[in-house]
Amino acid sequence: MRTVLRSAPRTALRLLLVLVVAVVVGLSGVSTPATAHEERESVFPAGDGKVPKKRSLKQAADVIVVCKADSRKRIKKLKSKQLRKFNMKLLKKCEHRHMQAAVDAVRKQRTNIYVLPGVYREQPSWDPPCAEDYDGGIVEYDLIVSCGEVVNLVTIAGDDPDDPDIKCDNQLCHLQMLGTGAKPSDVTLKGGFREDGDWVKHNGLKADRADGFYLANMKATLFRENAFYVHETDGYVLDRFEGSYNQLYGVLTFTSDHGVISNCNTHHNGDSGVYPGSAADVNTQNTNTGPLTRWAVEVKRCRMHHNALGFSGTAGNSVYVHHNKIHDNGLGFIVESILGGHPGMPQDHGWFENNKIYSNNTNYYEQYVQGDDAACQEELPADIGFEKGVVCPAFGFPVGTGGMIIGNHNFVSSNHVWDNWRQGFMLFWVPPALMRDDYDPTHQQDNSNFNAFTKNELGYSPKGEVLPNGIDFFWDEAGQGNCWQDNLTAPGKEVTHNYALDLPDCGNPSQWPIGNLVKTTQLIPCATYDRFSNPDPPACDWLDTPEQPSTDAGAAGTQVRSAPLDGPGAPAALVAVTLVGVLGIRVAGVRRRHRRDAVDDPAEAA
Repeated sequence: MRTVLRSAPRTALRLLLVLVVAVVVGLSGVSTPATAHEERESVFPAGDGKVPKKRSLKQAADVIVVCKADSRKRIKKLKSKQLRKFNMKLLKKCEHRHMQAAVDAVRKQRTNIYVLPGVYREQPSWDPPCAEDYDGGIVEYDLIVSCGEVVNLVTIAGDDPDDPDIKCDNQLCHLQMLGTGAKPSDVTLKGGFREDGDWVKHNGLKADRADGFYLANMKATLFRENAFYVHETDGYVLDRFEGSYNQLYGVLTFTSDHGVISNCNTHHNGDSGVYPGSAADVNTQNTNTGPLTRWAVEVKRCRMHHNALGFSGTAGNSVYVHHNKIHDNGLGFIVESILGGHPGMPQDHGWFENNKIYSNNTNYYEQYVQGDDAACQEELPADIGFEKGVVCPAFGFPVGTGGMIIGNHNFVSSNHVWDNWRQGFMLFWVPPALMRDDYDPTHQQDNSNFNAFTKNELGYSPKGEVLPNGIDFFWDEAGQGNCWQDNLTAPGKEVTHNYALDLPDCGNPSQWPIGNLVKTTQLIPCATYDRFSNPDPPACDWLDTPEQPSTDAGAAGTQVRSAPLDGPGAPAALVAVTLVGVLGIRVAGVRRRHRRDAVDDPAEAA
């Protein structure tokens, strides 16, 4: 349930927010900011599916085997005698050299496709005749069915585009694709670059309306957008996989439900390693904060490292993220309500528990984006060095941060968080009118309410080393119902934060929806980041590497706190000053869109 604040003073403040933004936007004549992920108009599935279970060979309704010419040689190198025997048995049944050919050969639901060791480039998908008329832009579902090769190397489309629903109803329902190597990289789906230096494809493998899809034990690498992509699907598992060296995501799931992402290794991606965007909003009517009994996607036992962001979720609703290692990224994780065009806004009900979130201080902005000779400024993708570990961040986020939340009813508990040089966790508000074109006065405080941070272990490693965060908690003082309680520190240390008073505990959570607007203004210059035209925005320190905190940080009596800058009595004029920055953000959004369009045509980009 979206909280509606009804008191007259609060309504007046909301109206002022909307009026100021409307005036600024009206004067600017500038279109809306670009979104992180452009996709066809999408809806949530019915939600009556379930998480699929892995089938054995004997349980499959049919079996199809894919192999490469050198699979036999690769099989012989497997150390496990039992695994070699299993692969050699399957090799005798191999009829296809490409994954897409195997998908096209499926005739029965509940088919298992076994993919034997090899590197799969899927050359028939590069330039099929059906793609000749595609000139870029959003791909509707009927085109995915008739010619998914326009953007994907491998496409699994399970719904009839002529019926009114999005349920899977053809032979590809409950399909399982299983790599048969000892490790994910033994079966590699590789995109890479064409002779002209452009990307081969946007996505590696996409499962679209493919209810019951199960993928395991594969690697996908070097794609313009995503290694693995699941869309409008009810019931899916992605297990024991690697997604790396992609311009955007290691794995993207969108408007999907009953999903599990597990045992993964995602690294060197320009946005995030794992991104369940617009997860089914199954708790939208749930007014509780705390452990969930129903979630849309579970992310567990993954390593998310050396990405711009480890984990992200625009409208990352009802995500259960636990027992992961999130480290050595620029930003550890984010769930947010910033970007428009995503169903399920504002974000709600993330559950982050028992994760290790540490050393997220890798600054790819300074390494690869800033400077005329920076790798990410190269004209052709093939010249950038993605395959060598170059990461080109798609957006500007605060380097040195463990977790960032712009949403509601998120429960962040029992995580181990250390050595993030800027801050352990960051909670703040973003006006919907400013970023999402939502001018409804009742929506202007629709994010960053009822979040709880409890029982987290802060500032020391599992070995007991004192490795403080810059501060443990950043809060812009906005929102109702936010609280911090029972968080632990090393002996002799105290929780550090930027609030002038003690952080509200869960018995007496925050009450005032309007926060410290001076803190909110930090968003303005940083939101104008553009990889090409504004790689180092003036007055934005988010893209600078923070100084490593001293081991004395957090000692009793030395808590990092800011002086009170406003609060309930903040001048309304400050709201206007803050929101004038929307002009810069919207101009930057147009630049991002124009630049992305230009990149589609290298000659124009030059």
